[in-house]
Amino acid sequence: MPLLSLLVLFLSSASSEGQALCSDNNGGMYMPNSTYKSNLVSLAELLFAKATEDHSATGTAGIGPDKVYGAVLCRGDSDGSDCRKHLTRALDEAINSKAGNSYSLQSNNVTYYYDQYQAQISFSDQDFLSNFSDMPGCTVNTNLNSVTATVVTERYEDLVTKLLHALADVVVSRAEKYAVGKVWFEETGQTVYGLAQCIRDMPYERCVACLDRIISGRQNKIISGQMGAAFLGVWCTLRYETDTQFFTDTKMRSLDALPRSKTHFFRWNNAVLVGVGGFILVISISCLVFHIWVKTQRRRGPIKKWTQNSSQETGNIFFARFTGIPKRNSTYSKGSTQKSR
Repeated sequence: MPLLSLLVLFLSSASSEGQALCSDNNGGMYMPNSTYKSNLVSLAELLFAKATEDHSATGTAGIGPDKVYGAVLCRGDSDGSDCRKHLTRALDEAINSKAGNSYSLQSNNVTYYYDQYQAQISFSDQDFLSNFSDMPGCTVNTNLNSVTATVVTERYEDLVTKLLHALADVVVSRAEKYAVGKVWFEETGQTVYGLAQCIRDMPYERCVACLDRIISGRQNKIISGQMGAAFLGVWCTLRYETDTQFFTDTKMRSLDALPRSKTHFFRWNNAVLVGVGGFILVISISCLVFHIWVKTQRRRGPIKKWTQNSSQETGNIFFARFTGIPKRNSTYSKGSTQKSR
């Protein structure tokens, strides 16, 4: 699927105020009475029914040039009836716009986020399901206030990144692929709230890659120290706000209770392994040196004893021989004397 040029519109009508419509301007168009639209509506009904239970769904409808690929997602803290209501209204606003008294041409590729991003729909004539393409995506500046002091800004950005990474770790450990949390920012005395979610049908490794891609590119899409933003993709979404709890889930996780991000965890784990490995190496070398010394001492003991015994035996033999000479000489002398007599 080619890269899509993104259009972020904030609609002015009361029913859709503050909603973002992301559309492919260079894609194909369909007429209101076309087979493509009929397939789109049929697919939407099927996906809405499934999302009522699972908060998300993906699927296709139709064949050939009229085939529609679709994905829908409701925020994890919504109940079934609210999810269906939000999705239905999002679909109506996305595909039933009017130009004068007649329906206008509609883009084949549309992603629409409804009611403070509690629900989203994505439909296209291009297959974005098999390759898990997260385009088109929208970055919405929900809070343009920012932390001003440079040092404080750096700490704030680090804190937000840490929060989002921690939430991403929780998401991939849950079947529902949804997590919310909060963290206290000491420097300004404020609470930062965060949300991370993937479509439930998404494989875990794809969900990790999708969330990590948003987190790594987050600071390039907003101003430094910005105190709120939503990063909305077809397959995964991230959002954070300062001092605004934008979700109703009361089972949020405190950052202190969240697992560390993978990068942070593996860095810490490697440091521990290196430290423990170094300690074990020193102990092993010390034990080896001591073992060699003990063996050397044990070998030297018998050798020394054998040397002493050998020296003693040699001395005894020498002494015996030495003391035996006079006796023989004495005998010889006596014999000689007798003969001479």
